Amino acid sequence: MSEMFGKVKYLLLVFMVLVFTTDYSLAQEEGAAIFKANCATCHSPGARRGTGPGLQGFWDRIPGGDDAGKTKWYLNWVKNSATIVNSGKDPYINKLYKEYGSVMTPQPHLSDEELLAVKEYIITYEPPVDVADSGGKQNPFIPVKEKTDYTTMLWLVSLAIIFIILVSALGSIKNSLQKSIAVKDDKEFKEPLPFPKNLLNWFANHKLQTGLLIILVAFIAFMQLYYSLMSVGVYQGYKPEQPIKFSHAIHAGENGISCIYCHHSAEKSAHSGIPSVNVCMNCHKGIQKGTWTGTEEIAKIYEASGFNPETGKYDGEQKPIKWIRIHNLPDLAYFNHSQHVTVGEIECQTCHGPVEEMHELYQYSELTMGWCINCHRETEVAGLAASDDEGEVAKNPYYQKMFNELRAQHKDVEVFQVEDIGGLECSKCHY
Repeated sequence: MSEMFGKVKYLLLVFMVLVFTTDYSLAQEEGAAIFKANCATCHSPGARRGTGPGLQGFWDRIPGGDDAGKTKWYLNWVKNSATIVNSGKDPYINKLYKEYGSVMTPQPHLSDEELLAVKEYIITYEPPVDVADSGGKQNPFIPVKEKTDYTTMLWLVSLAIIFIILVSALGSIKNSLQKSIAVKDDKEFKEPLPFPKNLLNWFANHKLQTGLLIILVAFIAFMQLYYSLMSVGVYQGYKPEQPIKFSHAIHAGENGISCIYCHHSAEKSAHSGIPSVNVCMNCHKGIQKGTWTGTEEIAKIYEASGFNPETGKYDGEQKPIKWIRIHNLPDLAYFNHSQHVTVGEIECQTCHGPVEEMHELYQYSELTMGWCINCHRETEVAGLAASDDEGEVAKNPYYQKMFNELRAQHKDVEVFQVEDIGGLECSKCHY
């Protein structure tokens, strides 16, 4: 019996260790996510300074005495920073304000538990390994040279040569035997015709087969011409080299930055817009080393913005970043991002593919008229179901009258596709 209780205690101990370890890991992940969403614009969890100070070792620097006092001061500061600065009664904050000349944006929406998770994340933060040591992973911005399989190619060439020699040898043996038989039987032997003449004779004597062969070759040539013409103006897979090696996989994938944060006009305008260098600097004023490219690519952002990372000031000449546009529609076609993203509730990945997995962005979809038409035929209109009165579409006054009439005409229809609301009309996409 004591043996059994001993085993139970051991299992309970292992279970508790696993639970606490899991909870700690989840807290760390939660703290990292909250920090990236609310703090990373101005602060680095390491020693690098940005708009605000680097937070490495901050727990030892802040006032408050013991851990309980520091915790009370920390929570009060984050939620009421402006009040504390304006009071002028905190020597530590007065010193920081004099050095940085700005006030931290208060974060009253964050709970105490969330702020404590952020604290744990900063305290246990470990800077990423040096770029030179990437853990054996291939740098996505350095193309991998594919090894040519010369062994397979050599075997194929060798077999082809052997086959030609064998056919020639057998043909020569056949001719020799026929000639010997003709001499023995005292018959006249006719030398075989050269291959071109022999082939022409075959065509002349097999007119049906020759006609079918000509039709087959003409059909294949026509199909090749058709597909070549259909690919004119289609740039699927287009991946130009950009002036700065920007990775969507790191920003949108690993760091979880929303597409709208950089392409902010996609929700309100026909165009998604190219992010200005100021948007880049919101984060990279503090983040000065990239995951794969070190400081080389981020230095190009600093050069464009006129930012001096040594002084932390914009004292240089500003220059535009000459990004190369990837997704281009012909001038005769009209596409409205806000109509699809906001009203239609279409995800960016529907057209642009899994950008969160792309280090170098490329055109994922065809973006042809046929491709758009198929999408309009298959896509359900968001918020138009007879039982749905809460969707973005149903609340939009521009669509309400038209949709109410459509519902009245088709009372038995539960699901409407885009084509049912005029999505295939020429004037919707063409001027």
